[in-house]
Amino acid sequence: MEWDVKKLTANQKRIADFIEKMGKQILYYSETELAETLEISNATVSRFWKQIGYDNFKSFKAALKEKEQISPDNKLKNSLLQIQDQELQIHEHLLSITKSQLVNTLQEIDYEKFNKAIRLMSICRKIYIHAPSSSEGLSILMKHRLARFGLEIELLPKSGHELFESLMHIRKEDVVFIFGFVAMNREASVLLDYAKRVNYKTIILTDLLISDFQENGDYIFYTNRGELWEFHSMIAPTFLVENFILGIGQYLEKQSLENLEKLSELRKLYKEQLPKLK
Repeated sequence: MEWDVKKLTANQKRIADFIEKMGKQILYYSETELAETLEISNATVSRFWKQIGYDNFKSFKAALKEKEQISPDNKLKNSLLQIQDQELQIHEHLLSITKSQLVNTLQEIDYEKFNKAIRLMSICRKIYIHAPSSSEGLSILMKHRLARFGLEIELLPKSGHELFESLMHIRKEDVVFIFGFVAMNREASVLLDYAKRVNYKTIILTDLLISDFQENGDYIFYTNRGELWEFHSMIAPTFLVENFILGIGQYLEKQSLENLEKLSELRKLYKEQLPKLK
């Protein structure tokens, strides 16, 4: 950031200095946390953003995110360069960053809310899943595994007017599970707004600590996918999804075991015939 130091008061210089030292980590602070850390008033912090040319802290964060955002090909290049510089095997590099991402993901879990979300998905009428872009594979995994427990799952259209065709069938007894990586898209915004009208519950899995999801969703779970400039891994999100699946399986233990036994019987029954079917 470039600062016109002459126009800043003593406290504003402290804020600017703190932002410079924190770098992108400032994105994870709230205005109140910033004020408490620097032992200054919220009003002082609020006035600071207009002094440096922004409407508020939110608009400052948006500008900083845009500046920090790097294209996917550069993220991959950065990861490859790091592997070369440290003379690591690819699996060693991936293991190293994955460990950090998993630890950070676990640190952010509110286990009381996690258990409530498990119960909610276990007893609801139907689970709808919105999974744009790279999260599509996770939605297929969830549908495949949860259907074995006898749950009714529907994958929502990723975009376009087809979303409304599904939206009209969602009831208050249902749950909408949203994957919200990088930013809240228009479809997620619609799903969250409609939830207020119909009163269905929403569960969100996101790699954002600060976003509109926190204000609009019912249960928000953070998963670390790496820094902005890194290749974004799906290992920690997959880990969290598997925890949801196992949790639901445990909650519906009797029902889950009965369905798995039926599946096993069907496989045995048609084991010899299946290869012949076209």
